[in-house]
Amino acid sequence: MSLFNDWSSDLIPQQGWGDEAAIAAFKDAVPWNVGRDFVAGTAKHLATCLGLTKPGPPIHSKILQDKQLQVLMPALGYGLSFPLSEIDIIRDCVIVYCEWLTSLLPNAKISVPQPIRQDPNHYARIIISHFYYLFVPRGVEGPDVINRQAVLCHRVLRTLQNIAQNSCMLSEETWQTLLHFLLHINTALLSPPTVKDDAGEQLCERVLSVLFETWLLACDRCFPPPPLWNALRKSCQCWRHRAGLIDQWNRINYALTLKLTAFMYGPNFPKISISEDDLNIIPNSMSRDCIAQVWYRLLHIIGNPVELSRHTVISKTPAFLKYAITSDLVIEPCQHPCLQALPTIFLSAMKGVSGLVDAFLGGPTGIVGGVAVRHPSSSSSSSLASDSKAENEVDIGLASARAKCNSVLHLFGPWLFEAALINCSIQISQSGQHKNESGGNRRPVSVYTNSEGRKSSDSSTPQDSHPDRPAHLSPQQFEAGRAEALGALCRIFCAKKTGEEILPVYLARFYIAVTQGLALVYDPSHPEQEDTGRRRFYQSARMGVCSETAASILINGMDLFRLDLEGVVILVPSILAVLEAILPDQEVALPPNTSTTTLRRAGIHVLLSLLPLPLHFQGLPVKEVGAGMSERITFLQLRPQLVNLLSNALQVETDPTNTQMLLGGLLYCVQDASLYEAMDSISQHNFASDREQNLMSSGASDTVSSHGGDFPSLTDDPANLTSEGTPLSTSISSTITISNAGGMSGSESEGHTSLEDSDSAHALFVRSIYLVCHRLISSWKSDVNISLAGLELLSGLARLNIPEQDGLECKRAVKWLCDYIVYQCSRPPPAHSKDLHSTIVAAFNCASVWLVAHPYLLQDKECLATVLEVVELGISGSKSQLKPGEAPKLKHEKELKPASMRVREAAEALLSCILSQVGNFPSVCGAESLSSLLDEVTLLKHCNTWGGPESITKDLATQHFRYFVAQNTIILALLEQPLGNHQDPQPTVTALIRGPFGRVAWTMQLRHLPRHKSSAKLYTANPGRPLPMNDVGIRHNVKPKFFPDSVDRIPLCKVDKSIPSLESVIMSDDKSILEHDKLLQILDHQIAFEENVRRQVETRPSHYPDVETECSAPPLCHEFQTARLLLSHFGLLSIEALNECDTSPVPSLVAIDASVQGFSHDLDGLDHTNNRTVDTVHIFYVRNGQCNAQEILSNVVSSKCVHPHFLEFLSSLGWPVNVHHHPGWTGSIATAFSVTTPPDNLIAPGPDHGGCLYSGRTHILYWADALSEMAFVVPSVVPSHPSPPNSTGSHDAPNVSMAVDHPERFVMEKCDSLPIVDPEVEATSSLSSQASQTSGSHSGVGEPRRSKIGRQTSSMLCCDHKVMVVWLESFEDISTFPTADLYGETATGLEGTGWREKEANVFIIFIQALANGLFRIKLHGHNTKLSMAGPLVDGQVVSRRVLGSLVRQTSLNMCRRKRLESDSYQPPHVRRKLRIQEIVHKYRCKMTESEFYTQLFTSPLC
Repeated sequence: MSLFNDWSSDLIPQQGWGDEAAIAAFKDAVPWNVGRDFVAGTAKHLATCLGLTKPGPPIHSKILQDKQLQVLMPALGYGLSFPLSEIDIIRDCVIVYCEWLTSLLPNAKISVPQPIRQDPNHYARIIISHFYYLFVPRGVEGPDVINRQAVLCHRVLRTLQNIAQNSCMLSEETWQTLLHFLLHINTALLSPPTVKDDAGEQLCERVLSVLFETWLLACDRCFPPPPLWNALRKSCQCWRHRAGLIDQWNRINYALTLKLTAFMYGPNFPKISISEDDLNIIPNSMSRDCIAQVWYRLLHIIGNPVELSRHTVISKTPAFLKYAITSDLVIEPCQHPCLQALPTIFLSAMKGVSGLVDAFLGGPTGIVGGVAVRHPSSSSSSSLASDSKAENEVDIGLASARAKCNSVLHLFGPWLFEAALINCSIQISQSGQHKNESGGNRRPVSVYTNSEGRKSSDSSTPQDSHPDRPAHLSPQQFEAGRAEALGALCRIFCAKKTGEEILPVYLARFYIAVTQGLALVYDPSHPEQEDTGRRRFYQSARMGVCSETAASILINGMDLFRLDLEGVVILVPSILAVLEAILPDQEVALPPNTSTTTLRRAGIHVLLSLLPLPLHFQGLPVKEVGAGMSERITFLQLRPQLVNLLSNALQVETDPTNTQMLLGGLLYCVQDASLYEAMDSISQHNFASDREQNLMSSGASDTVSSHGGDFPSLTDDPANLTSEGTPLSTSISSTITISNAGGMSGSESEGHTSLEDSDSAHALFVRSIYLVCHRLISSWKSDVNISLAGLELLSGLARLNIPEQDGLECKRAVKWLCDYIVYQCSRPPPAHSKDLHSTIVAAFNCASVWLVAHPYLLQDKECLATVLEVVELGISGSKSQLKPGEAPKLKHEKELKPASMRVREAAEALLSCILSQVGNFPSVCGAESLSSLLDEVTLLKHCNTWGGPESITKDLATQHFRYFVAQNTIILALLEQPLGNHQDPQPTVTALIRGPFGRVAWTMQLRHLPRHKSSAKLYTANPGRPLPMNDVGIRHNVKPKFFPDSVDRIPLCKVDKSIPSLESVIMSDDKSILEHDKLLQILDHQIAFEENVRRQVETRPSHYPDVETECSAPPLCHEFQTARLLLSHFGLLSIEALNECDTSPVPSLVAIDASVQGFSHDLDGLDHTNNRTVDTVHIFYVRNGQCNAQEILSNVVSSKCVHPHFLEFLSSLGWPVNVHHHPGWTGSIATAFSVTTPPDNLIAPGPDHGGCLYSGRTHILYWADALSEMAFVVPSVVPSHPSPPNSTGSHDAPNVSMAVDHPERFVMEKCDSLPIVDPEVEATSSLSSQASQTSGSHSGVGEPRRSKIGRQTSSMLCCDHKVMVVWLESFEDISTFPTADLYGETATGLEGTGWREKEANVFIIFIQALANGLFRIKLHGHNTKLSMAGPLVDGQVVSRRVLGSLVRQTSLNMCRRKRLESDSYQPPHVRRKLRIQEIVHKYRCKMTESEFYTQLFTSPLC
């Protein structure tokens, strides 16, 4: 330490200190025996007078003069130096002196001599100096004797510590004597080399703790002069071979640092976790300036801690030299056995420095055995991924008010850089070293230079420059301390804030240190490596080996490529070599105390940060450390290495969290490649040089070797994978072979082409499908989180628009999905759980996505049969045909036992998707609506016979329709009047069909001929009658016989009597008798009528033909009971369909009474119950340093206040729609699912807006597929506009405006609120789907409804969770983002009561734009079992091309997982089915069969 170099070193403790002259005079005056007896008697007498050795009160001391003490005290001091065999005499001397020292305390005892009480400081200094002889080692003694000496030493130290803490009369000279004494005894005990079980080893920790604690007290009460500080520093440097010194140094540094950071950074700064005892060693009265001074001085009190790695420096002390001279076993001081502990001591020192670094960065640390230990962070910005992390996670949270990197490096950089380069062939240039010894400028100005041709020290070369170095002190033994230093450096540079600058010299040193640390173990068997400046360490493809330094860099440097560190890309080739050593192999040789899962997770984090670099920087060369110009490679050449590393790691990974991260990276690779190729194909620029090389290839023809074994891709052959999905051969070269610049041969050209094809988007698409599906079936099926992540990846792949897609691979993907569902459903009952059923539901959903995106798959008979079999399995619980060739089991023969109602509902949704959406999405209505936009009002307006007013209410329109419910799930609204576009007089009926999956409108006509033949008339207008003929022939009155005459003579048999007679049947039932009598009366009446008519005709003469009785064609019929015809043709009018059965209390066909009040309102409620899931994402823009909600909302008003890419990001999320003209979800129930008139006074933002156009007042961003709808809303401040006087605007305008800004208030106040939140309807809609099917048996308009208590609309919709996307200019603003203040801006109107108190359900995606054009992602969410939704991963870096798509997919997947996790969530079609059953329950017409049939023949308006 340069502070005290100019001060005298005379006070450096030497052997022989301690009033040696007076004691020597007493010793020489008398023989040993006489002196011993005198001392023994004197000490025993004095101890007896103190009242401590025997019972009784203390006696007044008879020592009244100083001369008496001048005789006694040398004798007592002489007694303290006796051999340990005289331990009783020594004990009495210690007792006497300890009691006499109490004179420095406020209440001195009467047994203390009067002269001492009168001048306590003078005699205390003498006593303290005499105590020195007690601590002097006596040579070789037994352990019992040393223990007895240690007991006395502990008593003396307790006494001195008590006096230092509690005495208020210590003079400056006494303080200095006390400090001198502590320095002397520490030197006497600790300076010699450590010997096992000696006094120094036993007392080391105690004497050091008393020294430092007393020193701190002295700094507060009597600050030590510089000579004492210089003595302490030089003394400590002689004790560095003692581990206790470093432990106490760490302990004191932590206590002081805690106090220092508290007043430097404020009380809210994260505090170091230390024990209460350690915290109390700092006096509370110590001033801030004093704390800062003492902290800095004690930090440097042991000198350079890196010297602990140099045994020659540590042993260069007089005590070691003396031991070597006097010992026969040690030739050189540096060969003493005690130096074997130097690696451990060096590690402890580096951990201490590392802990201090964390303290200034605000990272959580703790003390375990005096050594700093880092713990996982739980900061406010912890991500969703961190919520589901393993217990040994490596993520470290940092304080936003932390110190700058340069400041921390000024303090600890010299030590850390030097420690990081131990055992390296790079050393610091002498001219540029920090001027630690001269007190010059601390800012570094030097760089590291190559040391070739220069003699290296033993700490900076990989080769041992000391041939006699012991094996236990080889450079490899210090790797743990070096790794700790590298870890601290990585954390410092990863703590860089947004916009913070780090000195270039620090960056250069850091990159050199990291490059050397990433190098694998040096292999002396390859001396040729020494000739290469680029690699001095053997880095061949040694799979499964990771050095301790490389592991530390990975674990602590996960964020290196996520920051705007200038030039950090030069580390990419070096870190890729390490990743290849640990990720593709399951069995990795790891350093001690390193978790395989933790290390692999850190490597995956780094890998995900590297994935976007090749396609982003493309042909940019990588300036690797130490590489020449001819050896440089481009980023595109690294792409195959990264892709294969990712795929190979995915094949062997077993940890669920790591697997999900890899799956997110895999989908990113495929999607980024797909968009890259699409953008490149439509680019209008002529990049000729780029077109000659396929930018998506694994490498350019002039840069990468065509050897196929260097980067093996995922094979398409299933035989190459084991049953667990592990590749049989995963040998990947860790280096990239540079091809000759002079072109390629024919074979090389062929290999190059195949390499390009293997890295195209199509190839990655195919390989990803195979890998994920195979692993999903083989080893992932039992883990719910991995299964969901794999299914999410497959859904993402299905949506990709990749040209030349392989239909066979897509068919395999669907087949694998079906096999996955079959396997999960066939698992034994104990294995069935909510999580298992969640995976099955997700698999059905994924299959729907694939079939909608690839409708041609259903043209394949085998694929169609497979899918329908799985649907049947999901709905019924079993297949009709278990094995090929077996007779299928019919539907009515099967027992309905689905795996669960959730599985059944998911299978029903897939079946509906197949029948209605596959090949038809988007419909003619667009993606905004799956249902027809026509309703009763619209159809009635287009009716031919309608002559009513233009304005038709829903209540009026429903009166013209007949309403029936079929199968208790489908509402048929039948209009029997032809529409305006149907002119033919054909029986026409218009049907509005409302079912669980939407609303459709059909117009049907009953035709006897096809339409193309209907126009051809096969008859004339009046064909005429044939002319009559007078010859009518002879009429013969012959009675026909139907049986021969002999039939009556044939005797009857039992068969003839098997059919009972009519009389026997009638007489068995009274009701039958009455009906038979009525039938006989009708027959008699009809017979009499016909007989009467016949007689009238016979008596009236007429000519043939008779004009009056001539038959003529009837007129055309223009009135039909078309509703009756339609129901009859569909087989719904049978007696069985109108009656209740055992399986269902509700008949197959039920008539609805539309005249009951409230029917049209409930019908609107059904129409507003969407048949797709609806989700809303709210997007915020946070400028640098903003934490106020109003300021954040005002950012999007102008495009000048947002990032240039922000609006582009918004446009990539969805397409803009006008909320007043949009029939789908709008993010608010006030404007959703209906077309409204915008308010007259609504002001739309200008064209230069920053995103506020999509605030939901006029527009939103919308995205939808066949299964989901998403609204992206950018909340902003409410635009102020003056209200014109006497405004006569629409009455609905204020309601709409209020509903957009306060949708929850709109729901409560609007009188005609949407039925989806009607509590009365909700009470009945909360029935489960199974129970609701039986609720109709007691149904009636006035009867009470059954409901399940506890279900709310929000829980059924699972809409209390919120998704936010936050664009950050500064990454540090995560910790101050006002989530609670902005929570109210996310209201949609679907929330339940008390939703504002559920802030834990917020899922936030933070986005930060990096200076290199990439984007950093940070995920934050509530800790739940299924919370880690992809494809985005916490900490991932993504490209601009895929940012919007990945954010949308992650938001959608997160919402889906929330729905899967919810126990009360009901799918859309189930909620619609429940509403239909509720309508049946309320408006069903109970009629007999005859009444029902009669009603069909009457007009609905009658």
